[in-house]
Amino acid sequence: MGRLLDFAERIILILLFAAFANAILRNPHSIGLLLVATEAMSVFFVIFRKRTTDVSTIPADWFFALAGTMLPLLVRPGDLQLIPGPASATLMVMGALVSIAAKLSLNKRFGLAPANRGVQGGWAYSIVRHPMYAGYFLVQLGFVLANASVWNIGLYLLAWGAQVARMLREEKWLMTDASYRDYAAKVRHRIIPGVF
Repeated sequence: MGRLLDFAERIILILLFAAFANAILRNPHSIGLLLVATEAMSVFFVIFRKRTTDVSTIPADWFFALAGTMLPLLVRPGDLQLIPGPASATLMVMGALVSIAAKLSLNKRFGLAPANRGVQGGWAYSIVRHPMYAGYFLVQLGFVLANASVWNIGLYLLAWGAQVARMLREEKWLMTDASYRDYAAKVRHRIIPGVF
């Protein structure tokens, strides 16, 4: 069952990423290209990640992981810009840098559903426990403020809700590991230092 879920996760992610990249690249600008590049890193690491047998088979864990990952791939360029371009670009660049640092920190430990591929407590993960999600939130906020539409706002609200649920379920899964509990005791906040 685990191998089938792993294979299905990869195929679905690749297909959604291809559609997302095609939509963004039809109207290319540097910020859109940055968004495609950061999402491409996720796809790359999912394809070449470290194998594990310690992965959740709980349907809700998979639902929130897939929803949080795949809903943002359904956004499209919009016509309404709510903040000046440089401000949205700054948010996106900051988020992309945080996300890239987190992805490089995890490297082949990267996955969608809760799994234990070894605890990473260094580099980006020494600041908050989920820097990748923090980066996603910043990039996506910058994108939706520059490409506002009911479709994009609705998708991101659903995706952010799914990401928070995903994060909490992932931590519940990982807390069964003593080394993760030690890590969580040292790095107390999830995505915003000193807040949450």
